[in-house]
Amino acid sequence: MPQPFVLFDNVCKYYQMGETRIAASDHVSFEIEKGEFCVILGPSGAGKTTLFNLLLGLYEPTSGEIAVDGTPLTAANRRAWQNRIGYVSQRLFHTDGTFAANVAPGVPDAEIDRRRVTEALEAAQLGEFIASLPLGIDTPVGECGSRLSGGQRQRIGIARALYRRADVLFFDEATSALDSRTEGEINRSIAAIAARNPGLTLLVIAHRETSLEYCDRIITLEK
Repeated sequence: MPQPFVLFDNVCKYYQMGETRIAASDHVSFEIEKGEFCVILGPSGAGKTTLFNLLLGLYEPTSGEIAVDGTPLTAANRRAWQNRIGYVSQRLFHTDGTFAANVAPGVPDAEIDRRRVTEALEAAQLGEFIASLPLGIDTPVGECGSRLSGGQRQRIGIARALYRRADVLFFDEATSALDSRTEGEINRSIAAIAARNPGLTLLVIAHRETSLEYCDRIITLEK
């Protein structure tokens, strides 16, 4: 029987607050298949962010097991897993450099793959906007992305993840600070990326139910 791509098996994560032990994730189990577009829902305090941090390898479970491709996620293989991941949050850092530098942060200018940058921006539905700029991908975005709208800043975050050619994209309430119209546009962009990349797995923490019409499956956490 084939192994699921990601297995979350009876995972618990506890924090010690003085003499009190608080469950941030309590006996959670689910499977994710490669290529699925899953939305994670739950009330505030249900452990959605903790679950993401566990999947990202930032936390270790107190008990239970997380496995990828049938192999338990451990300190020995955590970095290899993280190299396969793209992460988009609601608070994205932007330098005052160019679009290219922000899509490929930390990469020296001479080593940036400009074709990949352009492809990533097009996939994030910024291609038409970039083409309208005299300097294209060499256009500065302003300090902390000040020349961009909230939706454009989020699209750069998506392009950044796509530039890395990640196997899995995590969206941690990436649209929560946007108005409903822009949020809908970003959700459609994410759905289009999923449709064009059938092997790409997408996991989205959603605070509103507008993402649900696009996803393959909903994982609901109870408080």
